[in-house]
Amino acid sequence: MAFAVLIGVMGAAAATIVAMPLPYLLGPLLACAGASMLGAPVSALPYGRELGQVAVGLAIGLRFIPAVVVATLAMLPFMLGATILMILATMVAALIIRRLAALDLKTAFFATAAAGLAEMAVVAHQKGADSDTVAVVHLIRVTSIVTVVPFLVAIFGEDGGISQVAIPFRAEALPLIVLFVVAAIASYFARPLKIPNSWLLIPALTGSVVAGFGFGPYGVPSTVLIIAQIVIGIWLGCRFRRSLLGQLSRVTLCAFATTTFLLAMAMAIAWLLSAATGLTFVASLLAVAPAGVTEMVLTATAMHLDATTVTAFQITRIAVVMTTILLSLRLFESVARRLDARIRTKGPLK
Repeated sequence: MAFAVLIGVMGAAAATIVAMPLPYLLGPLLACAGASMLGAPVSALPYGRELGQVAVGLAIGLRFIPAVVVATLAMLPFMLGATILMILATMVAALIIRRLAALDLKTAFFATAAAGLAEMAVVAHQKGADSDTVAVVHLIRVTSIVTVVPFLVAIFGEDGGISQVAIPFRAEALPLIVLFVVAAIASYFARPLKIPNSWLLIPALTGSVVAGFGFGPYGVPSTVLIIAQIVIGIWLGCRFRRSLLGQLSRVTLCAFATTTFLLAMAMAIAWLLSAATGLTFVASLLAVAPAGVTEMVLTATAMHLDATTVTAFQITRIAVVMTTILLSLRLFESVARRLDARIRTKGPLK
């Protein structure tokens, strides 16, 4: 763990020197992933990613003052529309990876579903799919998009001009520490409830309640967010294991192909969303990108974009996907079997 932290910090420093987008996340991610793939003994800190998510969740939640909540709710129809389009895109990706990697229907479906890695691996195991394959495809998708999207944002976007108001930490240290502890404890005990991204969502709700009732203003210090990014980047990097990726080499290559497809679809959906809502293209891309909620929110924060809207879109997608996953699976299996029958008979689809 100490070796992973050392490599992660060095990666963050190197990424900062070369002016890499989101350096405190991508630097540790790439450094630790490289070290792990080379066989170095690296391991993530226990509950490191979870506590990092608590800090990010609080930082976002504390921005949800009443006016922001009203503006966010007005975007709900667009959130649902973007989510439906992304679900359809993942179904197409499932058909692609099924053919390329010779996967069964359930494994292909869960491997490309736009939800969390851990949640999909668990559901896949419960439904008799190959959970190892599902985990590998999700890991590659999330890591690839988390790595590529910040560069796209830096290339196609510009600073959004939304900066968090600087609040002296010394005067607000005790309330913030109490908020952090309460949010972390609540997230821990909420695990049996199977709430998607609970380590991010519950702190965000905690912060929004505090902000909504007019307490504060409070703000999570930038140093805490930097530490959170480094810890999360280390966790993502350490997930790469040469042995597992080697055993599933064909799946790994196919996962990069479907990730490219999903990223292209996300960019198309983002263009439509931007045209319909007036959001910038890069903010729309971060809102619909099928990757980690935390990482997309951190990218929005770093670019001074509307992180609250990005959070709302991402949480809506995860919530809808998780609550409709079995219905979507039945729909996907029905469509896939009809396509198979059509291919075998070369006749019209009935």
